[in-house]
Amino acid sequence: MEFDQRESEARAFALESHGDQRYGDHPYVKHLAAVRAVLDDFGYDGAVGTAAWLHDVIEDTPVTAEDVESRFGREVLDLVWAVTGVGPNRKARNLDAYTKIAAHPPAVILKLADRTANAEASPPDSSWMGMYRTEHPTFKAHLGALLAGDLTVARMWERLERRLDLSVAAPTDQWAEIDRLVAAGEHAQALAAVQAAFDCNPGEAELILAERS
Repeated sequence: MEFDQRESEARAFALESHGDQRYGDHPYVKHLAAVRAVLDDFGYDGAVGTAAWLHDVIEDTPVTAEDVESRFGREVLDLVWAVTGVGPNRKARNLDAYTKIAAHPPAVILKLADRTANAEASPPDSSWMGMYRTEHPTFKAHLGALLAGDLTVARMWERLERRLDLSVAAPTDQWAEIDRLVAAGEHAQALAAVQAAFDCNPGEAELILAERS
């Protein structure tokens, strides 16, 4: 992929902003590049390509919406802000993002690329894949009708759902009980519940709880 000047600047800004944050065992740029590659596979560039590098900076770093707009413009900010979940836990953050994407439908392209990159980075039997499968019905219910007439967006949904392999049953949704245990300060029991739901080891369970909180 070749990037124009604005996108190159967005990549450099994102790398600086995310600093030493990790994506699993890798530098965070691995995830950002994967999101950008998904978009490239479907022929997207311009503002959404620039936003791919920036899509997590407001949610995960001290960068503000004003910073993004002043450097990269309103069109890019609108995309980044729409996929930025705000809230006290993963469920609330997801709902916040879904609501903002519904109000700004072009952002569904960026969100699909993000979810596809995450799913493609997750082994089929991993706890992360289990979480994405569990979330998918709600994800699709909120976002599936956006840009419904766009054949390229339809192909993005197909790619995501092939990777998720929806013929595999999602883990039983036990988040209500897990959240209750966390709220009660019963961390060990919450970890055990996550392990049971996702068939994962204690280290993975800790990461899932951290993502959820």
